Amino acid sequence: MEMDWKGNMAELGGAFMLSWVVIGMGGSGIGTLIGAATLAVAWMAFSGAHLLPVVTWCHMMTGDLADQDNWMNNGMRLVFQALGALAAVLLMTEAGSVDTEMWVADMGDMMWPVITAIAAGAIWWQIHTRCDSEWVSALGLMAIAGVGIHLDGANWMGSMLADGGTQVADVVVDWIMNGLVFGLGALLGMKIDEMIPDGDDASAE
Repeated sequence: MEMDWKGNMAELGGAFMLSWVVIGMGGSGIGTLIGAATLAVAWMAFSGAHLLPVVTWCHMMTGDLADQDNWMNNGMRLVFQALGALAAVLLMTEAGSVDTEMWVADMGDMMWPVITAIAAGAIWWQIHTRCDSEWVSALGLMAIAGVGIHLDGANWMGSMLADGGTQVADVVVDWIMNGLVFGLGALLGMKIDEMIPDGDDASAE
């Protein structure tokens, strides 16, 4: 059986996005408007992915039950869904805890927001480039903003300028760094997607 890397990575990325938003909303789940919108965006962006175990099980049970590939392929989907959810949990909980030593705590305080912004950039750019819809891109940003990513840098700059330039250093640094790190995430997501072979390439090898 050939490994469907494109399909499995779509499951991982989509499940990561769903779990990330669910955790960011305080565990309110798919049964909310934002949760349902996020699921719709993820299904459009990660075309062909099931994303939810119940969907995968429906495919398994309504497929050819005697076909070993049916069980193996869908079983791998379940595994990658779980891995995506695990990555989201680790990211949102900062891998459980941070060492109490001062320098480690300070490094942790700086590291996790950066990792979060990189992950957000990677996920959203895949949504934006795969879905030819401004509505889907906007809904994706809404979901990402719901987990604490700041998207209103222009407002910060405008407010600072209107206020006569007070706190200019802090605002300018945040304005540049938020966009830069988000953009680095988009670049990383694009490069990872380019490195993953599709089904035809994997079969040819």
